[in-house]
Amino acid sequence: MLDQITHLFRLKAIIEEGSLHKAAERLNVSQPALSRSIAQLEALFGRPLLERHARGVRPTLFGRKVLSASLRLKRHWELAEQELRDDQVGGNIPLRIGAGPVWRALILPAAMVEIQKTFPRLVVEIYRAHPTKSYEDLTEGRLDVILSGVGQETQHPRLIGRKLAVVTNHIVAREDHPLFALAGADGLVPHAALLDYPWLVYLEYATYREATIHAIYERLGRDPDIKLICDSLNTTIATLQRSDYLAHLPEPITMAATAPRLVPVPVDLKRRHVNVGMIVREELEHWEPVRALERACVAALSRMVWP
Repeated sequence: MLDQITHLFRLKAIIEEGSLHKAAERLNVSQPALSRSIAQLEALFGRPLLERHARGVRPTLFGRKVLSASLRLKRHWELAEQELRDDQVGGNIPLRIGAGPVWRALILPAAMVEIQKTFPRLVVEIYRAHPTKSYEDLTEGRLDVILSGVGQETQHPRLIGRKLAVVTNHIVAREDHPLFALAGADGLVPHAALLDYPWLVYLEYATYREATIHAIYERLGRDPDIKLICDSLNTTIATLQRSDYLAHLPEPITMAATAPRLVPVPVDLKRRHVNVGMIVREELEHWEPVRALERACVAALSRMVWP
């Protein structure tokens, strides 16, 4: 088995370098040794892994599939090696997380403090999540966890989605917004008043814009007056705090804003609920740092919900 792992890691280097010559220099082994590794893998799988072109070699379609498995195996091997080392000998343990802006800015900072108390050797690497590429990175071992919405993210058999919370999106405004003075005896703001103010759409994901438009149009038959579209979380919060803009945002964002606060507008509109959680490769599902991350995120999310 160890020989096969060596062959797979050599295949990875060849594909990344695009030639046996460059891979041999990188690995400090001979080109014939690399050729033998490829030959043994092709004999094992019964299919070609590489094809030649004018400037070197490139993977076949099956070769790309083997590369993906190799990357996943490499990451699993690294974690297993760290786990088996003695604490006095072992180094730091990396945990690679892909997360969206709300997770990175509001949820993970609190969660990281708790995790690193339990795992002082853990080095947390937090990267910007991409709607499609992050799942490829997770599958191939470049990420260990994605924090995002869960439910329809992937059909990959080796990725497991775990729901951590249900987040509600609210129509929000700064706490001293003139809209609140329009509330009637029932405590609700008239629907039509929502159309008298400009709207801000936060574009962490494109679906936020559609959700905002749909929520208003469904009730009033008219689109909201969108005057600002922004992909910066800080700019979104600061603009709402300093203006009469309205927005349709998830609870964690509104709970994080202070002086002035951002609060839900009491209006009779259907609320949108989103399942959020973590997506992890199946071999890491029960890894203790991942379980600790799960618990810490659940705790952080529970503190960011309107009563």
